[in-house]
Amino acid sequence: MLGIIGVLAAIAVPRFFDNQTFEERGYLEELVAAFRFAQKLSVASGCAVRVSLDANGYDARQQQPLAGRCDPGDATWSTPVVLADGQTLAGTTPAGVSVSPNTVFVFNALGGTNLGGDQVVTVGSWSFTVRAASGYVDAP
Repeated sequence: MLGIIGVLAAIAVPRFFDNQTFEERGYLEELVAAFRFAQKLSVASGCAVRVSLDANGYDARQQQPLAGRCDPGDATWSTPVVLADGQTLAGTTPAGVSVSPNTVFVFNALGGTNLGGDQVVTVGSWSFTVRAASGYVDAP
C-alpha cells in the first residue's frame, strides 16, 4: 500500500504543480479576445486597427485622429486602443509560453486584414486562425 502511494506521489504530484498548459490556454484565449475586439473596433469606428504580435506580447493601436476621423496617412500608429475600463489593449506573454509568428495584423474598416492569406497563430500547443479576407478569428 505504501509503495503504491509512493509511486502515485512520484508521478501525480509534479503534474499538479505544472501549470504550463493552463498558462498557454489562458494566453491563447486572451489573444483571441484581443484580436476579436480589434477587428470589431475597426468596423465600428471605421478606422483601421493594428495588432502587433511578437514573443514578448501584443499591442493594439489606431492611426491618429484627424478632424474627427482617423488619419489614413499616419504611419506611426500612435493611438493606443483603450478598453471600456480605461486599460489599453495590450498584454505580455507569460513566462515559458511560446508564440509564433511575430506578425503585424491590420484590420481595415470592413474588418478584413492586410494578410495575403489566412494566418495561424500558435501559442504553445494551441492555435487559432485569422481569416485574411474577413478578419474572422477562428478559435477552438
